[in-house]
Amino acid sequence: MLQNYLKIAVRNLWRSPLFSVLNIGGLALGIGCCLLIALYVYDEWNYDRFHTNANNIYRVVEKQTQAGEVYDVAVTPGPLAPTLKSDFPEVVNVGRLGKWSGIVKHGKQTFEENSLYFADNGLLKLFDFPLLKGNPNTVLTGPDELVMTEAAAIKYFGADWQRNPNVLGTLLRLNNERDYKVTGILKNIPPNSHLQFDILLSFKNIELFDKWGYQWNSNNYHTYVQLREGTVASAFNEKIKKHIQRYKPSAETTLCLQPLTDIYLRSKFAFNTDNWGKRSDIFYVKLFGAVGLIVLLIACINFINLSTARSMRRAREVGVRKTMGAYRWHLIFQFLGESLLIVMLAVLASQVLAQALMPVFNELSGKDLTLNYDAWPLWLSLLTLTLLVSLVAGIYPAFLLSSFQPAKVFKRVFSVPTGKVFRQSLVIGQFALSVALIVCTLLIYRQLQYMQRKNLGFDKSQLLYVRMGGALKQKAAQFKEELLKQSGIEAAAATTATLVDVGNESNITWEGQQPKDEFLITQVNVDPDFLSTVGMKLVRGENFRKKTAADTNWTYLINETAARRMGYTNQSALNKRVEFWGMKGRIAGVIRDFHFRPLSVPIAPLILRYAPGDFFTMLVKTRPGQAQQAIQTISQLYTQYEKETPFKFGFIDQELDKQYRREQRTGQIVLYFSGFAILISCLGLFGLTAFTAEQRTKEIGVRKVLGASVVNIVGLLSKDFLKLVVIAIIIATPLAWYAMHEWLQSFAYKITIEWWVFVLAGLLAVGIALLTISFQSVKAALTNPVKSLRTE
Repeated sequence: MLQNYLKIAVRNLWRSPLFSVLNIGGLALGIGCCLLIALYVYDEWNYDRFHTNANNIYRVVEKQTQAGEVYDVAVTPGPLAPTLKSDFPEVVNVGRLGKWSGIVKHGKQTFEENSLYFADNGLLKLFDFPLLKGNPNTVLTGPDELVMTEAAAIKYFGADWQRNPNVLGTLLRLNNERDYKVTGILKNIPPNSHLQFDILLSFKNIELFDKWGYQWNSNNYHTYVQLREGTVASAFNEKIKKHIQRYKPSAETTLCLQPLTDIYLRSKFAFNTDNWGKRSDIFYVKLFGAVGLIVLLIACINFINLSTARSMRRAREVGVRKTMGAYRWHLIFQFLGESLLIVMLAVLASQVLAQALMPVFNELSGKDLTLNYDAWPLWLSLLTLTLLVSLVAGIYPAFLLSSFQPAKVFKRVFSVPTGKVFRQSLVIGQFALSVALIVCTLLIYRQLQYMQRKNLGFDKSQLLYVRMGGALKQKAAQFKEELLKQSGIEAAAATTATLVDVGNESNITWEGQQPKDEFLITQVNVDPDFLSTVGMKLVRGENFRKKTAADTNWTYLINETAARRMGYTNQSALNKRVEFWGMKGRIAGVIRDFHFRPLSVPIAPLILRYAPGDFFTMLVKTRPGQAQQAIQTISQLYTQYEKETPFKFGFIDQELDKQYRREQRTGQIVLYFSGFAILISCLGLFGLTAFTAEQRTKEIGVRKVLGASVVNIVGLLSKDFLKLVVIAIIIATPLAWYAMHEWLQSFAYKITIEWWVFVLAGLLAVGIALLTISFQSVKAALTNPVKSLRTE
C-alpha cells in the first residue's frame, strides 16, 4: 500500500510540473534562507557558552559615581579578585585580566602586539583554554612568565614549533624593558569567545612592581569569578555590592555581577574603551531572527496556498478510491504523505541551496559559518520543520477531500468551501511581510547614507594617522618638521587621538561653578597645528601658542557643548579660569562642535590641551592624488627615527566607516533576504494566477468570443490580486514604521521617517506583483478561444 501511495504522489508531482517546481522551489528557498540566518543567530547566541562552567562564571563590574552621575564601567581595582575569593565562600575561582600593548622581541624578530594582556593563573582555571604545552597549575605564577596561543607560537617559533624542545623557557623581551619566559602554549582561542588574545603576561608583575596598579583606586582590570554550584547570583550580587568599602571606606563605587554569557551581546557601558574583547548587540540577533522567521513564514504560506488551491482538482479521484473500498483514514494518510514528500524534497533542496549561498553569506556577515551535519540540533530542527509544515499544508485537503461522498461527486451535486478567502488572507499576509521588509531595508540604507555623508565638523578627506612608537614619541616635533618638508604632505599635527571614538573622560572645575554641579569632560592633547590640519573652526578666541614642556602657563580650548555645560556663551567663556588634572589655566578659545564619537551618542563636552612631549599619534594631511607617495615617504622617515617599532598607519575615513560596519552588514543582509522574500511571494502569486487562469479557461474563451480584448482579460485576472497587494501595503505600513522608529532610537543623530519611503515600497511591491501576474494573464488572454470551448 505504501508503494502505491508513493507512486500516486510521484505521478501527481509529474502531472503538474509547474506547480511542483513552484511548491518545492519556493519552500526550499525559504528554508535555505532561514537556515543561514539560524546559523548566524546560533553562532551569536553561543558566544562563551563552550566553557564547562559558563553558567556559573560572572564578570564583576562597577557602578561608579563620577561628577554626581552613576556610570556602569567594566574595569575594577587590581586587588579585588583575591579578596573576593578569601572573603566569600561562594567564590570557587577568580581571574584577572589587564589590557596591554607593546613591542615584543625574539632574537632579531620584532612584533607589535596589540592582543596582549596581563592575567593570573586563575583565569586559565576559570575558562576552558587548554594548554598544549606547559603545566596548568604553575603557568603565570611567577612575575616574569607568559603563555601564548598556538598562532603566536607559529609566528615566533615557526610552523614546527612543537618539535622545538626549547620553546618553553625561551625569553621574549617586552618594550626593551623586561624579559618574560614562555611557560605555556595555549590552544588557539575559539572564535566564539569574547576574549581574544595572543599573549598573556603574568599578573604577578603588577602585584610586585606596579604600586599604583595594585591599589584600590586603580580600576584598570577585568575581574571574573566562578560561583559555587547552587549559589543564587542575585543574592550574592547583594552581598558584594559594598565590598570595596571594606578596603576603601571613602569609595562610592558599588559592585555587581554580569553573566559571562551576557558579555558579548548585552554589554552597555559608559566607557566602551574599557570594555575589551569582541562585542555585538542582542538587538541585531533578534532582528535577524525575525527576518529569518518572516522569510520562512512567507515560504510556508506560499506552499499552503498552492497546495490547497490544487487540492480541489482531485475530488473525482477521491470518489473513485472510495468506490473501490478506500477508508477515509487511507485518504488522509495519502494526502498527508504527499505533503510530507514535497516538504522532504524541499528540505533536501534547501541544503544544496544553503551550501551554495554559504560563501556569500559568510562574506556579508563577517563570519565563517558551516553546516555541521554531525550536530543533532540541525537534524532536530529540520525534522521538526518538515513534520510541522507537512501537517499544516496537508491537513486541510486531507480532511476536506476525504469527507466527500462518491455519489455526489460523480453527480456534481456536492458543494465545498473553495478556500478562496483563506488563500486571499495568506496572500495578504505574505505581501504585508514582504513590504515591511522593503521599508526596513530602505530606511536602514538611508540611515547608513546619512551617517556616511553627515558633516562631522572636520575634514576627513586625505587625512591619515601614524602611530608613533618607542623613542619617536619623544621626537614628535622633529618628525613633524621632516614631514612638512615633503612635497606630498600638506599639513601635520601631533595628538593623542585619531578623532575616532575618543575616550579619557575626567572631572573639571571652572570659574562660576555652582556647588555640586559636576560633569565629565573628554580631553585630547594636541599641538597648535591640530585645528588647521583637520579643518576645524575656532568660533571664538585664539589658538594655542608655541611653548616648551617646561612652560606652566596652561591654556585650553573647549567645544561649544562644554561652554554651554559650564553656563557660558561662546564669547563669555573666553579667559575663564579652569582646573583640569590639577593644572590651572584659562580658556583661550572655543571650537565648533565636532563628532568625535559615533553618531549613536550626542556630542559630549570636550577640552583640548597642549602638553609638548606627550603625544603618540601624528595626523597627516596629504595633498590630493598623492596619498600613496606620501605613505612611502612617511614610512621611510619613520624608520629613520624609530627602528624597533613597526610602522603603523590608517586613513581616518576608513576608521570612521568601521564604526558602522555592523549597521552596514545589517542593511546588506536585510536587503538580500528581503529580495528572497519578495521572490518567494511572487512564486506563490505566479502559481495562484496560473491556477485561476486555468479555472477560468472557459470564461475567458466566452469573453473573447463576445469581443473582450487582451487588455480586458488581463485586467480581469489582475485586479483581484492587485487589491490584495494594496491591502497588504496598508497593513505593512504601521508595522514597518514602528519597527524602524524603535531601531532609530539607538542613534542620537538620525533621519526622519518620511512618507515617500512607504509610497516607494508600495509601488515596488505593486510593480513586482503586476509583472508576475501579467505573464500568466497575457498568456491566458492570447489563448485561442476555440481550444478553450471545444472540450472540458
